[in-house]
Amino acid sequence: MTTIISNNSKESTFVIDFDQDWKYNYSADHEKEQQQALHKNNYDDSCWTITNLPHAQTTHDSSEYCWYRKKFSWEKKLDFQQHVFLNFYSTDEDDIHPTFTARLWLNEHKFYYGHLPRTIEITKHLQTDFENLLVICLIDGVTLALHSQISMPPVCVGQVNYDDVNESPTKKRQLQTLDYTASFNDADGLIDVFINSTGKMHKDIIHELSDMDEDSRYQHVLGTFSSPEPSSTESTEVPRLAILILIVGTRGDVQPFIALAKTLLSYGHRVRLATHEIFRKFVRENGIEFYPLAGDPADLMSFMVKNAGIIPSVSSIVAGDIAKSRRLIGEILASTWKACIEDDDETGVPFVAEAIIANPPSYGHIHCAQRLQIPLHIMFTMPWSPTTQFPHPFVQVEYDLAAIYKINLLSYGVVEMLVCLQSKL
Repeated sequence: MTTIISNNSKESTFVIDFDQDWKYNYSADHEKEQQQALHKNNYDDSCWTITNLPHAQTTHDSSEYCWYRKKFSWEKKLDFQQHVFLNFYSTDEDDIHPTFTARLWLNEHKFYYGHLPRTIEITKHLQTDFENLLVICLIDGVTLALHSQISMPPVCVGQVNYDDVNESPTKKRQLQTLDYTASFNDADGLIDVFINSTGKMHKDIIHELSDMDEDSRYQHVLGTFSSPEPSSTESTEVPRLAILILIVGTRGDVQPFIALAKTLLSYGHRVRLATHEIFRKFVRENGIEFYPLAGDPADLMSFMVKNAGIIPSVSSIVAGDIAKSRRLIGEILASTWKACIEDDDETGVPFVAEAIIANPPSYGHIHCAQRLQIPLHIMFTMPWSPTTQFPHPFVQVEYDLAAIYKINLLSYGVVEMLVCLQSKL
């Protein structure tokens, strides 16, 4: 059992506009220009042309290379496990949305070779005491027709309670307060979680257990806990329920729940699958009741492509995608409640949910279940419930300072806290 007891985080991502004061030059000799352009102080670039980004210029000879240089200082102190990213992007207002291949160097270190636009981490080679030099080489004579910015996402630092249940029920239970640091990696959309369990811990003896019944109320952290077998006198008859399945996503998210709905129907339950209108025929032709949820899967996919993880990238914030996403979520939330209580929109048969099965992006599941005082089971096509076997799927963890099972379990609580925090920003 884990609980977040405190957290200290900065309110927003630190962003610097990086479009100004670039220099560029064309060269047909790649090797010679590279040797010269990478030098910070021993190369005279006064003959290069000054420009701002995006630099959209008529394409030159495809055999030429377009080189860019930019000097800048970075005086902002980095917190532990904090990342700095260089982000190249285009906006909805831009006439063109180019994609091209680039090589990038920072302070003479080659740190990226691949396609732009992209968000790239520069933390490793960034200098805080000296001037930095960023060099970019584009092939085929193309120019850097993208915006650029440097971003530094916030770091969350806090403590998490860790209930370490011992193998023997007669031993004392100890509550450890572990320090954690979590930061968003804008390059891959994951959250880097660092939990320190080797430092000085605050251990408080909170229970002396000599009663097996009391211990059975807690889940064993090692995953060996199992529910007691029902006695022979207990009834095994399953009550027939009106079950609502809430699914937000694409066809790939909906299809697995078609099979689940059919299985529940075979046990005598009434099942309503609530998802996007575009899947009405798909659900109905499988003999399952349907109710429409708001939202267009195409819009959802567009947002997911730009944001690989659960926290929006800086480029999405700049492009105004967050406001659009909030409106969409509001519409989905309202429709999930209607799916719980409104009549069938084709047959008019009344429906009130007695249990809810939902995937996490359906958002309203927990609120509807709480309002109706009914059971809720959250499912996904990837692990989502806390386990000791593997970390949260949207997390990169550091295993050097703690047992693997412990870090895996705690990663779920940290992500939940970060998601709640992000929704308030």
